[in-house]
Amino acid sequence: MERNLLVTIGDDLNSLYGARFVASFFARPRDTGVTLLYIAPRFESRGAAERTPQRSMDAKLSQLYLKKGRRALEVSRQILESYDFSPRRIATRLVSREHGMARDILREAEEGKYHALVLGKRGYSVFRKSLQPGLPEEMVKGETSLPVWVCKHPRRGLKNILLCLDGSQASLSVADHAGFMAAGEERHGITLFHVSEGGAPTAEDIFREAEEILASRGVEKNRMARVLVKAERVAKAIEGEAREGGYAVVAVGRKGERSGKSPVPVDSRSVALIDMLDRSALWVGG
Repeated sequence: MERNLLVTIGDDLNSLYGARFVASFFARPRDTGVTLLYIAPRFESRGAAERTPQRSMDAKLSQLYLKKGRRALEVSRQILESYDFSPRRIATRLVSREHGMARDILREAEEGKYHALVLGKRGYSVFRKSLQPGLPEEMVKGETSLPVWVCKHPRRGLKNILLCLDGSQASLSVADHAGFMAAGEERHGITLFHVSEGGAPTAEDIFREAEEILASRGVEKNRMARVLVKAERVAKAIEGEAREGGYAVVAVGRKGERSGKSPVPVDSRSVALIDMLDRSALWVGG
């Protein structure tokens, strides 16, 4: 089962959280393809009145960041290879910024045949600063269907997935994504987590449907567990379970539902989770 990931890379060699998370998550990575993406800042003098020394400085800065990018890509490749990723399945992309960092990343993600977009510290920061707080507006509104992994500062050595379910189609889609990624990765159990707020569908229906999806992806029954809690603050309940359980991943749908007819878009709940989660990676799909 081949998986293909697009992993954004920054130039801080002490971080590279996206690459490090991907490397440590998969125990059987030989069938996982990774494209490492570094988008270099573009320095250009504006206006005909700009002096030649300024243009020269811009050119030097551009070359400096291209050099940093090449080094970051090489170190990221080494990290993956040290975790037994196949060198033939690792590609690198070094490009100069054209339309803004966030939109350039989205363009690369949409043009490739990837199963997820992985944001490390730099990629997350770009979206946090350039658009609304949290995930980029294009992703929140569903203009890209690609699942997004936010690796703000994941702790190494963690395992298991906290799969958050609310009965929405988005949460079922992220269940399918989690099953696809976890298939064959026996060390990762999947905890199906539901915060009861009353109303239909029932927790039993929600759990059963998600379990059927996971089973269809090859996840064994003994790797699944159920947790049902009652809480008013859903994000806080998820964060508490993630912290206590020490999960490597918290997976949520791009859009959720409360009881009745009131939909809850992911931009409110996921932003809260991004700010709360300090050890787990956040997967957003659906």
